[in-house]
Amino acid sequence: MTAFGRLWRRAPLWRTSLFIMVGGMGMAAFFPTPTLKKHLPWLPGKAPGASPASTQSAQGNSGGTPNNSPDSVTAPDPAIIQQAGLHLAGRIIPLPVGEWHPILAARTGPHGEISQQVLARTSLGVVSGVIVVEASQQPLPPQAVDDLERPCHDDRNYASQIVEKQGLVEECAYIGNAFILPGSPNGGPFVSAAFDRMNTLGFPIPPLMITLGWYHAAAQGTQGVQIEAVETLIAPIEPGSRQLLAPPPVWTKDGIKTNPAAAKFISDVKTWMPGWTDLLRRGFDGKLDANAIPIAPTRDPSAPKTP
Repeated sequence: MTAFGRLWRRAPLWRTSLFIMVGGMGMAAFFPTPTLKKHLPWLPGKAPGASPASTQSAQGNSGGTPNNSPDSVTAPDPAIIQQAGLHLAGRIIPLPVGEWHPILAARTGPHGEISQQVLARTSLGVVSGVIVVEASQQPLPPQAVDDLERPCHDDRNYASQIVEKQGLVEECAYIGNAFILPGSPNGGPFVSAAFDRMNTLGFPIPPLMITLGWYHAAAQGTQGVQIEAVETLIAPIEPGSRQLLAPPPVWTKDGIKTNPAAAKFISDVKTWMPGWTDLLRRGFDGKLDANAIPIAPTRDPSAPKTP
C-alpha cells in the first residue's frame, strides 16, 4: 500500500479536510464572488448580479423605472411560501393566487431608495408565474419617471393603457411577451441574477411567458415622486407541463390570430388586466387590507386550478 493509501485509511480528519477543501474549491469556481470573478474571469460560474440577462422581451420592452444595478442583494430561502400579499417599501403588493417563493431581493440607489424583489410561483412542479417588483422607499426626483410610459407605447404589445391625472399621477400598463433565454443580452443585472438563481435551484421555467407590466408614479407634495413597477409574468402552458399552448413563433400580435389556444389565452389576460391593475393601484394608495385581499382579481389565466 502506498503512503497516500495508508494516510487515507488512518487519518479520517485529514480525509474530511480534503473533502471540504475540494468541495470549497468547486463552490468557489461555480459561485465566485465579484472580486474573484474579476481576477479569474475564466471560472465557469457567474458572480451574483453580474451575469447576462436571463429574460429577453420578444418586443424589446423593459421596465420604465430607473435601471439601477443592485447595491445590496439577498437570496431568501426559496422554500418559504408567500400568499395573498407582499409587504415592500411600506406598501402591500398583492400576489396572484398560488404559492409564491422568494428568489432574490435587493436595495438600489445612493441611499437604498428603491426596493426590488422577485418571486416565482410553482404549480405541479413547474414555474407558472414570476413577479418582479420595484418600489421606492422615499420620494425620487421627478426625472426618475421620464421613461415611465415607454414600454406601453410599443405597437407590438397585445394591449396598452395609459392614465394621467393633471400631472399628479402617471400610470401605464401593457400586455406583451418575454422569451426566457439563458445568456440573453437584454435585461437588468438584478432580474438576470434572479433567473440565474432559479435555474441553479432547478426551477423548471417555460421558454416563453406573457407579461403584464404596470408602472405607477404619484407626486408627493414638493418632495418628488413615489414609484412602483410590477411585472407579472404568467406562463401560457398546459397544467403541470412546460409545454406551451402554442409554438413560440405564434406568440406575436398577429400570430395569435392563427391559433385559437393562443388567442384565447391573450383574451383571458386582457379580461384579467383591469381588475389586477386596480388591485395594484389600491395597494399603492394604501387602500388594501393584507388580511382581506379579494380573490377574484388575483386569479390569473395561469392560476393553479382549485380542486
